[in-house]
Amino acid sequence: MISPVHQVLREGTRDRHETLDQGLALASGDVDRAGYLNYLRALLGWLEPLEQRLWQLDWPEGLQAPARAGKSAWLRADLADAGQAAPVPRCADVPSLAAADAYALGVAYVVEGSQLGGRFLARRLQDVAPALPLRYLQGYGEQVGPLWKGFLQYLDSEAGAQGREAHALQGARDAFDSLTAWLRSRHALRA
Repeated sequence: MISPVHQVLREGTRDRHETLDQGLALASGDVDRAGYLNYLRALLGWLEPLEQRLWQLDWPEGLQAPARAGKSAWLRADLADAGQAAPVPRCADVPSLAAADAYALGVAYVVEGSQLGGRFLARRLQDVAPALPLRYLQGYGEQVGPLWKGFLQYLDSEAGAQGREAHALQGARDAFDSLTAWLRSRHALRA
C-alpha cells in the first residue's frame, strides 16, 4: 500500500521521472563502456555535493542517515574499478538544503528512490555488459526494501503529520529538475 505522502510525490513527479528514465541509454540496454562511465561521472558530480549536505542535516537516528550517506563513495569505487581517477565537475545547482524538513525529505525521496531503479538496471547491465562496475547500481543490496520502507514511513509521519506534502513535493521536483538538467549538460541524458 502506498502512503498518502508517497502517492503525492509519485504522482507529482511522474512526468519528471519518466523524462529521466526515458533519456537514459542505460534503461534501454543501449549502453557502451564510455557512455556508462560518463553517466557515473555525471551522476557523481550531481550527487556528491547534494549528499554532503543532505545527510549532514539533523535527522533522527531512526532514519539511519549514516547508512544512507555513502552513495558517492559507491560511485567513486565504480570509477576507480574502471580506471577513472580524474576529478569530476561538480554541479553548483543542486537543491538548497537548510534543515531536516519536508523539502529535504522530498529531495531525499529522489536520492533514495534511485536505489530501487538502480537494482533493476544492475541486473539488466550484468546480462548485456558484465564487465561494467556496478557497485552504485547494486546500492543497498538486500537492505534496499527495508531502508526504502523505513524512509517512506518517516516521510509519511513527518511531511504528512505537518501538512507539508506540497513542500516535500517541491523538494522532489527540484531534485529531479536539477538532476535532469545536469545530466543533459554532461551529455549523460538524451534530449
